[in-house]
Amino acid sequence: MDNHFNNDETRRVPLPGSEPPVPEQFTPEHFDDDREPQPPQKQPRRRRSRRRMNAGCAGSMVYMIAVVGVSLVLSIAALFMANDIFAFVKADAVKEITVSENTSVSSLAKELDDQGVINYHSVFKLYLKLKHQTDTSVLAGAYQLNPSMDYGQIVDALTNTASTETVQITIPEGYSISQIRQVLLDNHICTEDALDEVLNEYSFKHDFLEDEKPAAEGWLEGYLFPDTYEVYKGNAAVVDTINKMLNNFGNKYDADIKSGAENLGRSMHDIVTIASLIEREAQRDDERARIAGVIYNRLNNSSEFPYLQVDASVLYGLGRTGGKLSDEDLKSDSEYNLYNHEGLPPGPICNPGHASLYAASHPEDNNYYYYVAMPDGSHLFASSYEEHERNIEASNQAQAQAANASADTTTTEANGE
Repeated sequence: MDNHFNNDETRRVPLPGSEPPVPEQFTPEHFDDDREPQPPQKQPRRRRSRRRMNAGCAGSMVYMIAVVGVSLVLSIAALFMANDIFAFVKADAVKEITVSENTSVSSLAKELDDQGVINYHSVFKLYLKLKHQTDTSVLAGAYQLNPSMDYGQIVDALTNTASTETVQITIPEGYSISQIRQVLLDNHICTEDALDEVLNEYSFKHDFLEDEKPAAEGWLEGYLFPDTYEVYKGNAAVVDTINKMLNNFGNKYDADIKSGAENLGRSMHDIVTIASLIEREAQRDDERARIAGVIYNRLNNSSEFPYLQVDASVLYGLGRTGGKLSDEDLKSDSEYNLYNHEGLPPGPICNPGHASLYAASHPEDNNYYYYVAMPDGSHLFASSYEEHERNIEASNQAQAQAANASADTTTTEANGE
């Protein structure tokens, strides 16, 4: 019999007692991936409270007003301070300020404020600090200042004073630079700062100073000629004052001295150094050339006499100008200690006069190698050490007698006799 149905198409009939087939479950894969996702549902917007909005606006306004107010106050303060510094609009009135010794510009700030020259002493101090002039000294005296002057003009008036007032000063022969410096300060010629700057830093152009450069502390020692000078007061005239002394030295170091130095084969530096030793050692004019002879005798016989043993040089190295030397002093390491340093000292120990410069360039021809001082300022000279020892004994006896005589005189005066 013909089969009218294909085996694959034969309907499958469940057998009795079997479970019917379970329908196939749908999964997400059955959905089309190209379908657009549904947009999220918008949440209803909450309205801000009108009260909160008003409070925020008010806070912003207060902040803006505060900022503007502070800026305005600061601007006004800056304007007033700028007017004080630059004196744009200030009263025109003369104020006299009296300055005492050892006064700095900054220490005058309060007084300038009290006198009405400035309005803000704290701002003036800040100005000085920025200009590095806090410790700048002011020459003692009276100053005419005006509120219409700006800070720079006030400082210049106090520190760079140029005056028409002159002072006569006398520099004794044999004074060191430190002593000359004190004479100028004692006569209120200028401030300490201004003087030290000129003495130690100003590079003077004199030809005879070329070998002494660069400028440093003490470099002018020996070249500030001792004399009487008429000088202007004020810091602006300090260079001129020192120039006068240097020019005077140049004139006094004359042809005779130059010729003598050339004959001795000595430089100007040597002559001035030897002259300074003579100036400090000799107290009588007739002994200057003789002492010069002793110095040259030792220098020319250095193998036998390596040390000059000049007490005045030792004292200079110790920062002293007089007094007795102790054993400890004679052991000092100073280059000016001519008891343990051979030859001449590094430079002059004072500023010699013409007589000592001439003696240094024209020494006496003698055979002396030693000398010792007597109470009257004269010296005993010796050619040998044995003779020198006898002279020392004679000097000690004379010194003792002079001391006793001085004591007797003092006692007599005390008793009213």
